[in-house]
Amino acid sequence: MVKKAYLLMIFVLAAFQARSQCTQSLGTPIVNETFGAGAAPVGPPLAAGITNLPYINAECPETQGQYSIVNYSAGCYNGAWLTVEDHTDPGNGYFMLVNASLQPSDFFVQTVNGLCDGTTYQFGAWLVNVYNSGGVLPDVTFSIEKTDGTILQTYDTGPIATLAVAKWLPYSFFFTMPVGVTSVVIRMHNNAPGGVGNDIGLDDITFTPAGPQTTIGITGFTGTTLNNPCYQNISFYSSVAACYVANGYQWQTSADAVNWTDIPGATNAGYTPPLTTAGTYYYRMNVAQNGNIGNVSCRVNSNVLTIIYQPLLPPFSQSITAQICPGTSYLLPSGKTVDSTGLYSDTVRYKQGGCDSLITGLNLTVYNKPDLGQPKGLCFGDTVLLSPGTFVSYLWQDGSTLPTYMATNAGTYWVKVTYQNGCSVSDTVAVKLIGCLPAKIPNTFTPNGDGVNDTWLIDGLQGYTNCEVFIYNRWGQLVFKSTGYSKPWDGTYKNKNVPFGTYYYVIDLKNNTPPVSGNVTVIR
Repeated sequence: MVKKAYLLMIFVLAAFQARSQCTQSLGTPIVNETFGAGAAPVGPPLAAGITNLPYINAECPETQGQYSIVNYSAGCYNGAWLTVEDHTDPGNGYFMLVNASLQPSDFFVQTVNGLCDGTTYQFGAWLVNVYNSGGVLPDVTFSIEKTDGTILQTYDTGPIATLAVAKWLPYSFFFTMPVGVTSVVIRMHNNAPGGVGNDIGLDDITFTPAGPQTTIGITGFTGTTLNNPCYQNISFYSSVAACYVANGYQWQTSADAVNWTDIPGATNAGYTPPLTTAGTYYYRMNVAQNGNIGNVSCRVNSNVLTIIYQPLLPPFSQSITAQICPGTSYLLPSGKTVDSTGLYSDTVRYKQGGCDSLITGLNLTVYNKPDLGQPKGLCFGDTVLLSPGTFVSYLWQDGSTLPTYMATNAGTYWVKVTYQNGCSVSDTVAVKLIGCLPAKIPNTFTPNGDGVNDTWLIDGLQGYTNCEVFIYNRWGQLVFKSTGYSKPWDGTYKNKNVPFGTYYYVIDLKNNTPPVSGNVTVIR
């Protein structure tokens, strides 16, 4: 006996847990009685069969057992009733105002068809005690019955207390359809007798499918509203808590988040919406026991995703011509840098929305760099012309501002040039003396003291301070030798004039070039 009781407790606990998992999300109400709305203070009566109370076309049903449909109640029963407005639409919406009958009675009854067995539903309504102090308190029983009158489940509100200010209170409960049952009667019964008090307002009666917690989201995005101005491809995912043996899915779309349409073929746990025209679109997912998803009375809804597509701005093309100095770079609109001459295409983003929509052509010219060339050699006594190219202005190392510069000595030369856009760039070149032979070595001279051609003068040789000069007579006797050539040969040997004749020379510049030899004639 203890073992059976223990097993029963486990079964009840498991059933309770399974049921609680199937009450986390709601679907679209099958019954959604709001009693309508209108500008007139009193609305039309309910359809036949919904209530057994007589209808009165008045703002205050002051006879016991009557009801009216009103959007505002104030001052009824000589002020004994509270001021009450519609629960969801104050000032315009209607609600049912009941002056309870002397005997407990039903005041709302409706048959609901096309349900799914095994599916959980929520039955609920909003009630308000309209009597302002004491008296008989309303006490309402909600019941769900088979169409033959068999009671399947009930829920009692208990006495509804009197408040100083009218306050709508919600009452609801969950119920799971038995196997084989697809139609039920929902009933609201006032258990208290009429008399002083027991006056009640009723609004927003619902009978709604319930199911597992169902959440959808946008892959790679946090939040339920996505502004998609660039028309990027997006996808939706879903998360469904345990409830059904097997889930059935149906995605829906809406233009106003009120009226929903099934998306054909969108029956998987995820969905990729198609790209569409500008506008705001809403999406949600329905879940039901697999096999029941086609029945709107058996499925629950997820949260809603909002996708906003802004009107596409027309492509905007712009051509830009720019020049930069060599060694610098140019910043394209997208943030990319370039540093060489060419035509560039770049994609930038509109400030609003960040779409890749602006295509720009960037005819970029990099100014020529001043070029003084490679290091240069200079023969003693010669000159080298330095020319960097054509620019707006020039500044040389010695302050010269001419386009070219004549280098006459070894050294380091530089020029700073300025371009049309005002930027400046410099270049430097080294000039050094090289082992050049004198342009002309005289083959004769006349050391006769007349002041003309009295020495063997070799132009340019004075610059080679380490050179060695040797002069021999025809018998090979050395008659002149010097290191450097600061003092040319005057045709003497040991301070005596050498005789008329031909002499032979060897000149070694001492710069790793071969010695130069030849002859010179002394004429007297």
